[in-house]
Amino acid sequence: MPGKTAMPGNAKKGRRSRRSPAETRALMLEAGVELVRRHAADPSDQALAGPLAHIRLTEVARLATEIAADRQPGVGPAQPITTGAIYPLWPTQADYQAELMFHLLGPDAYPEDRDAVTELLALADTTAPVESILTTVAAGYLERASANPLTYVYLTFYVLGEHPKVREAAQGGYRQLGIGYAAALERLLAREGRRPAPGRTVADFVVALLAVLEGFCLRARVDPGPGTPPPDDPAPHTPLPELLGATLTALWNSFTEPEPAD
Repeated sequence: MPGKTAMPGNAKKGRRSRRSPAETRALMLEAGVELVRRHAADPSDQALAGPLAHIRLTEVARLATEIAADRQPGVGPAQPITTGAIYPLWPTQADYQAELMFHLLGPDAYPEDRDAVTELLALADTTAPVESILTTVAAGYLERASANPLTYVYLTFYVLGEHPKVREAAQGGYRQLGIGYAAALERLLAREGRRPAPGRTVADFVVALLAVLEGFCLRARVDPGPGTPPPDDPAPHTPLPELLGATLTALWNSFTEPEPAD
């Protein structure tokens, strides 16, 4: 009968099951992330309003419906996400934008850092020199970060860092990253027979490391690249990955020292 919920077995007959509020929420947040990714790379004046200010629920709902249809090709038109389905979840556009921001700052944030930790852990088990390891990790990090528009969206949230909830969400992400980087650095220290320098800790090293990575990440956004210096600087500078590797090596030498001989 029309209006009756379709069973999974009826999918081939062109029927779709009714979408639950939880499924609607998940689709809307997924579509929102994709729109943020697209708008973050948008060079138009509209994008200057911020990465989330121009994310509209109607646009998100259209894309979420398309995502749902693409996941079940040949099953018939996807059930559109309507205002009636959205309103109980987010009474206002601002409510959705706020949840989307915290969703972006969730466990999937900072993928380039997670990849850097994985690479650092793997290289720590090799015989490569520390400087070579740090330079390799730096190059990979910058390449991935520069290619991911969401990297810069995360950094724009710093503007809202005075808000307790935003600060809490960002700090939660940093704590998880800190655990990963600390484990990798501990392994590298053990391999090299080194320890934190007096007055320093591995946690200190991680804080400095993250600050340096983010700073270079921002610089990479506007850097003209080697061989194409800005008009007021005729001398091309050393490539950023090499500079970042040298900076990380300097941090290593400053924050650590050899273990005392037995």
